Amino acid sequence: MNAQREQFLRELGYTDKAIAYILEEKNIGELENPSITARHQGRCGDIMVLQLAIDRSSGVIRDARFRMTGCAGLQAAGSAVTDMIRGMHIDDASKIEDRDIIDFLGGSFPDFKLDCVELARDTLRKTIEEYNRQVSS
Repeated sequence: MNAQREQFLRELGYTDKAIAYILEEKNIGELENPSITARHQGRCGDIMVLQLAIDRSSGVIRDARFRMTGCAGLQAAGSAVTDMIRGMHIDDASKIEDRDIIDFLGGSFPDFKLDCVELARDTLRKTIEEYNRQVSS
């Protein structure tokens, strides 16, 4: 089954790295004690819930996990974002752009799934904004 799915994903235009993230279900789950959890829904109806563990004194993201209701494109983008931001300061993470996510995944992404990259980016930004509001209150 995985070989057929892998071939299908390759034919759709996913990179090897994106396919590995999808098949491994990388970073899907929940953190035991997240600093912040935020939910965001994309235009397509897909939903991503992102949890971050942030070192409050340094602003560095220690860990990240996500859950989602959506397609393989969102799964790949969510996995990439959660891997990218570990060890990153929240200010730097909030500047991640779609192209950064696509490059991290190997330089390309199916055109008809670019909204998934946008949803992962927007969920990250919303989560950081909510964290900053929580810390400043």
